[in-house]
Parts: sequence; structure tokens; C-alpha cells
Amino acid sequence: MAIMSKMRDLTKVILYILVVAFVGTIIFNWGMNYSGQQAAPNAVGEVEGVEISVRDFDRAYAAQMDQYRQRAGGEIPESQKTFVRNQVWESVVRDVLLQKTIEEKSISAADQEIIYRLYNAPPEILKSNPSFQDENKQFDMAKYQTALNDPNAGSQWQPVEEYLRQTLPYEKLQQNLEASVRTTEDEIKREFLKTNQNTKVKYIFVDPRRYADDSFDISDAMVSSYYGQHKDEFKQEEERAIEYVMFPAVATAEDSAEQRKLAQRILGRAQDGEDFNELAQVYSEDDATKDKGGDVGYFAEGDMFRFKEFEKELFQANVGEIVGPVQSELGLHLLKVTDTRKEKGKKEIQASHILFKFGPSRKTEDTARDNADYVVEEGRNRPMVEVVAELGDSVNVTGLFVKGSGFIPGIGLNQRASNFIFSRNVDEYGPVDQTPRGFLAYRISSIEDEHTKPLEEVKAVIRTKLVAQERMKKAGDLAKQIHDKVSNGSSFEAAAQGDSLEAKETAQFTRDGSVAGVGRDTKFIGAAFGLANANDVSAPVAGTRGYYLLQLTEKSPFDSTAYVAQRQSIAAQLQQRKKSLAFANWYAGLKAKADIKDYRDKFYY
Repeated sequence: MAIMSKMRDLTKVILYILVVAFVGTIIFNWGMNYSGQQAAPNAVGEVEGVEISVRDFDRAYAAQMDQYRQRAGGEIPESQKTFVRNQVWESVVRDVLLQKTIEEKSISAADQEIIYRLYNAPPEILKSNPSFQDENKQFDMAKYQTALNDPNAGSQWQPVEEYLRQTLPYEKLQQNLEASVRTTEDEIKREFLKTNQNTKVKYIFVDPRRYADDSFDISDAMVSSYYGQHKDEFKQEEERAIEYVMFPAVATAEDSAEQRKLAQRILGRAQDGEDFNELAQVYSEDDATKDKGGDVGYFAEGDMFRFKEFEKELFQANVGEIVGPVQSELGLHLLKVTDTRKEKGKKEIQASHILFKFGPSRKTEDTARDNADYVVEEGRNRPMVEVVAELGDSVNVTGLFVKGSGFIPGIGLNQRASNFIFSRNVDEYGPVDQTPRGFLAYRISSIEDEHTKPLEEVKAVIRTKLVAQERMKKAGDLAKQIHDKVSNGSSFEAAAQGDSLEAKETAQFTRDGSVAGVGRDTKFIGAAFGLANANDVSAPVAGTRGYYLLQLTEKSPFDSTAYVAQRQSIAAQLQQRKKSLAFANWYAGLKAKADIKDYRDKFYY
């Protein structure tokens, strides 16, 4: 009976697990509005005609944010919120596309399939729960079956059944797509050889830079021909520029003086007998210790090397004595010695502290924000430079920049501002933005549409590319000459010295390793492992930096015993990797062909 009672208590556990599972897969009903009419004004996007409402998207975002907070143990930085929102958008797009595919292929989960899975193959999210595990933290089917067969717990399993009804079609779709994935014996052997076979070579490197002083006749016709054949290289994304001013919200001398006065007042209250720990909980700005009454624990002299300013005073103080205010890089400290002890022959003290940071006051922040607000409001009626000058500041101007990762010249990474800048028109002001450096006011000053750079603008770049190609060609010609010398009987070292080059030798390396002096040049590594016998010489190899000639010095043989021992594990890993890649490639193709409209810039900055 005790066991059955305990299993009934699992109701909340199971429900919580399934809630988390639904959040993790973000399986929502996105409305399936296929009207084909103009998108609703509250839609953040459309995926294959399915409108994604702001409400549903915000719900998914809030769920994902809750997960991040639980993992991080608190709020995540503002800079990460755009990243999370982008993740949620990608999940929404994926979910809608997969739902439509499941509908088109008529994939569903029959009742008997759900019952079979429930009794014989429970979801991993249940198998990993401690309530259904043995003392070795392994899934215990007997425990699980006991809970499942409890006649009084039928309704408790309805969320699990619904979870399986929602997720099984996705599993079946993935299984159908992966059904054709096969791993051959050759693939397993190649994977084994990547990490289990070593080689060592001598090599001669012909550096194209040896021809840096040579002149090359690059005609205008050659430049024009290259431009015509490589126009994609010169496509320029849409670029924009802004005028902006940053009003720093930094502590003033007056702010610092106020903090000193506050520290003195709290010191007086502590000296008059108020509880130091309670004062720390109210006034300390050290989040790591304030809830513990400011307790920093025990430490010996020299342990707090960052705070030499007050360590000496503390070790001269008596238990119960208050030291401070003492200034450090963090701010002002009031410290109280609460205990002393001997540990391994050394004196240790226990102390509590109250930290007062030097930061901008509310008044200072409000002034900076008000100035930024004034610029935005007044700037709509007259030139920004004029408004900013009234406040004793000057306007900064960025060069043209692309949307990219959200980086703005002079400002740094600011996805919110970037989203606004690339979604509005010239002369529009963005909302005042609080950044780590202060309050930002800005206006869009110019827009340059996506275009292909004209030939005149890129002639110099093309000429440089063609000269580099000519130098590489000359390096290849020299490598061939050296190869011919070796083929005609010259030693590898002598052939190198004849052209003022050097034959170097590598340490042993693997197919997926790096070669000292060469790096991870795949053509070099491929050529090295392509040599079969000692003293074999490769043909000239065009690497990333220049041409190489390689001579094999040693190569470990195929270890059949190690292969047999590792084969099964390698095959399983390779098969799983190929399945994941097959699904990822299929989905990438599905997404590339899908009609996806993203309106998030209208709602989130």
C-alpha cells in the first residue's frame, strides 16, 4: 500500500514533466489560417500561409525564457533576449513546416500505438525521472509498471497519452526520412582511420610570397573578364547609416559624495547598536552576500589579495569591531569581524560587510534619459545637430553598415537598435535605448539599397586577386620543377636546396589533427595519407597558403584488432550522425522552398 500511495503522489511530478516536455518541443496550434488574405495586423509572421499571432509567439517566448531562467538561476542578460527570441522564431517556423508535412503525408498516431508505447516504450522524459529509477539511476520497468497499473491513477496518465499523441507523428516522420540511411563498411573503416592511423612526412613549401617583387601584366581586359564571371563576389547588402548621441549615465562627484554620506550614516547606526546583519540585508549592494547578512566567510591573511585596502585593518581588529568605510575597486565597505579561529596553524577571521557601490544616482540617470528623450522629440522638428548642440554635446555619424549580427559602428552590438534601423525610413528616430554606456538617441541618416558594386569601384580589388593568382601559378610551376628533379633521382633535400628552399619534417599526425607549421590544411593532410610507401613523393599540392611537395617517412599500418574492438561503437555513432545530417538536410531544403514572411521588426526592437 505504501508503494501504491507513493505512486499516486506522482501525479504532480508527471504533470510537471509533461508541461516541461510541451514547452521543450514548443508544439502549439498556430491557428492554421490559410485565408490567403493580407496578414492580420497582430501577426509577427507567416509560414506557408499560417499566421503567427503576437499572442502565441509571446507565449512561446515566455515559456522559453522561463526555461532559461531556471537553468541560469535568475534573469538572463538583456543582450541574450534577442538570441532567445530568434531561437523561438526558428522553432515556430520548424514546427509549422513539420505540422504541414505530417498533415500532407497523413501521418498520425493510432490508439493502439499510443497504448503500446505507454506500456512498453515510455518516453525518455519519464525514463530519466528518478521516481522510475533504481538505486543505480537506471530505468526500472517494474516501478514504472506498478505506477501504470494502479487502478486509482488512470486519469493521471492522460497528459502522457496526449503527449504521445502529439509527438509520435513527429517521430514517425523522422523515422521515415531516416529509413534510407545506411552506413557502409568503407565508411566505418575511414572513420576508424581518422583517429587511429598516424603518418609522418617531409615536405617542401613553395610560398607565393617569394614572387612579391615580381611584376605581372594584368590588363583591363583581364580585370573586366574576372568581374563578369564573378559578379556575385561584389554584391553589396543593403547598408544604412545613423546619426547618434550617447548620454552617459555615470556617477558624478555629487553621486559619490552621497554614497560616502550614506556609508557614514549606516556606520553610525551600526555603532549605535543596530544589527549589522540586518543593515547588510537592507543596504548592501553585494548580491552574493547581502541575503546572508553580508557574511563573507572565514579567510586567512593574504587570501583576499584583491582587497589589500581593508585586509590589514581587519586582522588588527577585535571580534565585534566595525572597520570602515574602506574604499576598494568595488566601492565603499563597512566590515565587521564576527569570529576568529586557528586553521592549520594560521589565524583566520570571519567577517561580514556592507557594500556601497559608486554608481549613478537616480537623478543622474534621469537627466541622461531626459536629454536623450529631448533630442528625439525636438529632432523631429529641427536638425539633430542643432538640438544636441543646445545640450553641450555633438552628433556622431556612423559609416554605412549592414544588418548582419546587429553590430553598429561606434555603439557596438545592439540588436534592438539594428532591428529598428533596418525596418524604418530615412530621418526616422528610434526609441531612446538604454545601453551599458548610457542612453542612446539616434536617427536613420541614409540608406543604400542592395546592389552590385560597379567595376570602377572594385578594379583594384580584382587586380590584387589576379596578381595573387599569378604568384600562386609561379609557385606551382616551381613545385613541378622540384618534383621533376626528385623524379629524376635527386634527393628530396637536395632538390629543395637547389631552389633555396628547405625540406622540413612533421611530427606524427592523424587525419583529423593539425600539422605544426601547416595547420589543418585538408589538401596537405589528404595528400600525406594518400602516400602508400616510405619515400613515395606526392605530386605538387595546392594548399591554402601555397604549394607543397610531400615525401612519406612513416605511416602506421591498419590495426585490425583495434578496428574489431571499436567497430560497433563507431558504426553506431556514424549511423546516428548520418541520420541527423539527413534530417537536417531535408529540413533545410523544406525551409528554403517555404514561403516565410517575418514581421517581427514591427513589434520587437
